[in-house]
Amino acid sequence: MHWLVCYMQGSISELVPKICNANTELSRKLRRMPSYDEIAEALGMDVSTVRLVIERNRAPISIDQIVTSQGYMSLQNIISGPEDTTPEENVKRQMMKQDLEKILHNVLCDREAKILKLHFGLNGDNPQSFEEIGRVLKLSRERIRQINCTALSKLRESSMLDNFKMYIT
Repeated sequence: MHWLVCYMQGSISELVPKICNANTELSRKLRRMPSYDEIAEALGMDVSTVRLVIERNRAPISIDQIVTSQGYMSLQNIISGPEDTTPEENVKRQMMKQDLEKILHNVLCDREAKILKLHFGLNGDNPQSFEEIGRVLKLSRERIRQINCTALSKLRESSMLDNFKMYIT
């Protein structure tokens, strides 16, 4: 799907300089790094296209790269692999997912729960912007933002959230 969007708007190699220039201009104007939404709006592109091009254009990082100014600690020393996950951690993670699912569906309506899952990537997918969610649900970006805020407020006020605190260490 992403390749089709890029094909229709130009090849990735043609989009990289456009997006980089827009990023630089917006950074200068805003005096901060622009979001994918802001870059996409400035260029009249889909947010997903901007995200795809930026993520594909990043240089790879070696896990053997030294990350401290003193000593020899590399990324490989810091990043744990799947083999470092204990069975207890796997069970805890699974229980946390189940409890989160219960909280979302007991406190929120289906639409609110779906929007939070999409926005925060709780279903295992990449987090989506309000604009992307709005396109899927056929609602405006602003309406998605409002529903998201309402859902988060409901969760903050919920007594069920106390049960979830045991997972936060």
